[in-house]
Amino acid sequence: MKKTITLVLTLITYAISFSQSANLDREYFNVSYVILPSKPVLDNSKRTFSSNKRAIALSGFSRVKENGTLDINYSFNGTSVGEVKINKTKHEKKDDNGNVTSTTYTYNVNIPYTSSASLSVSNSDVIDNGYQQDYSEKDNYTSNSFSSYRDAQNHYNNNRYNIKNKYASKHKKSILSRINGTLNSKYGYVPRNESNENFWILGSKKHPEYKNHMEAFETLKVIFAKMKYDQPIEDLKAETQPVIDYFNSLIPKYVGTKKKMAKVRYASYYNIAKIYYYLEMPEKAKEYGQKIIDNGYDKSDGKHFIRISNNLIEKFKINKTNTRHFEVITEDLSNVVEEEPENQNGYQNASNSKLELVKAYLISKAGDTTLVDMETKDIDKIAYKIRTVRYDNNKSPVGTEVKSAKDFNEVLFVDGTHYKNVKFKESSIKGDDVDAAKMLLGGAKEKLCKILFESDKIDLYLFNNEETVIYTPNDSKKGKSTLSTAFVFGFKKKLVKLAEGCPTLAEKAQNKAFKNTPEDLLLFCKELNSCK
Repeated sequence: MKKTITLVLTLITYAISFSQSANLDREYFNVSYVILPSKPVLDNSKRTFSSNKRAIALSGFSRVKENGTLDINYSFNGTSVGEVKINKTKHEKKDDNGNVTSTTYTYNVNIPYTSSASLSVSNSDVIDNGYQQDYSEKDNYTSNSFSSYRDAQNHYNNNRYNIKNKYASKHKKSILSRINGTLNSKYGYVPRNESNENFWILGSKKHPEYKNHMEAFETLKVIFAKMKYDQPIEDLKAETQPVIDYFNSLIPKYVGTKKKMAKVRYASYYNIAKIYYYLEMPEKAKEYGQKIIDNGYDKSDGKHFIRISNNLIEKFKINKTNTRHFEVITEDLSNVVEEEPENQNGYQNASNSKLELVKAYLISKAGDTTLVDMETKDIDKIAYKIRTVRYDNNKSPVGTEVKSAKDFNEVLFVDGTHYKNVKFKESSIKGDDVDAAKMLLGGAKEKLCKILFESDKIDLYLFNNEETVIYTPNDSKKGKSTLSTAFVFGFKKKLVKLAEGCPTLAEKAQNKAFKNTPEDLLLFCKELNSCK
């Protein structure tokens, strides 16, 4: 009788223990490995890159001054300003009966900003394995509210360059961050240390496997803490085998279709799959991913393991390896200095740096033509001053000669780029040019501007590399800046007026088909000129 009672109590206790909560908790551990690229340079000796942008970084590659296996060319195309809008908001105060007792209005400025950049990568290691991509960033600026339209207008006029520069800087950082992410995904070998990976461990102390589960996790936690991305993991594989055997031993003990049973099996399959994945055994991880699916509890995790395991198998194949654990060398061999050394004449030493020169014809007010050399970096600065290269008797560059831009009618570069002195009142100052500041205080003066378009109907010029100037035969030999207050806030009306006599173009302007950008204004001028 006693034996019968004991047996019954044992069976009841066993049944109760199996019916305890099978809640699972995430328990976190560390892993360390190298993320493999999708377009690898397999020969380690060829992992070099050169770039015209210091902010570009490539993990696992050595930066060289020029002719890297990967030559990365970055170009920031600038920040454009969209249509400037001053929004009017109505505010009403009402009494207890709902009657309007007062009405006021506030005004704020709304402006869209768009920046763009381009990237090209040539890969000398593989024919036609280069890559090009355009990037863009957008933001919308909304000012604080003002009590009058004029206050809002003045806010924009007084702050427009600071606002634009703020978004240009923000966009540059964001684009470069995206570029580095893309480049390292394609070519880089990026060490990764993660502390947010988890195993599923039983969370109820009343469960008969709780203690063993926790001991298994603590063992795994210690093992994976020893994992280093640059060290082999064969010893770790051997250390995890007893834990894998333990999780496998639970499968036949927890059978049946009940959710509590399925969750225990799920935890075993999940934990084993994760162990195999980080121990570089993706085929085994796939096998246990399928077991998760077949088990029926949280099939999505099973599909996840199969997907990431297939990706890892493909990465191993592309990189011709079977491991993500190896030494990664990232170094700078370029020896690039921001300021080149100067010789006794105060000019950059041609033996230490490559001067990028371009030839140009200077056409004076008197019609005299002079062929000169200019540094390419100076081209965008010739609105007020023209800096030409000065040579010694041995025809070596020894300095620059500064000429006043107002003494010349035109500057024609051999590549066809053409500048002309145009009379107008500018609205922008670029940099800290004192002469530019003085000019801004006066009225319309001549400045050398790049010719974008010229015709009998309309001319378009670019000043300071950002401010467009429109000139028509009715303008009394004086152009209009498209960044002036009158033009910005009456942009649509200005274009409609310019398009008089061309109904189709006037309608497009009325419907806001054009923006106040050099590209759109050039398109407008071309359409106006072709209109009959």
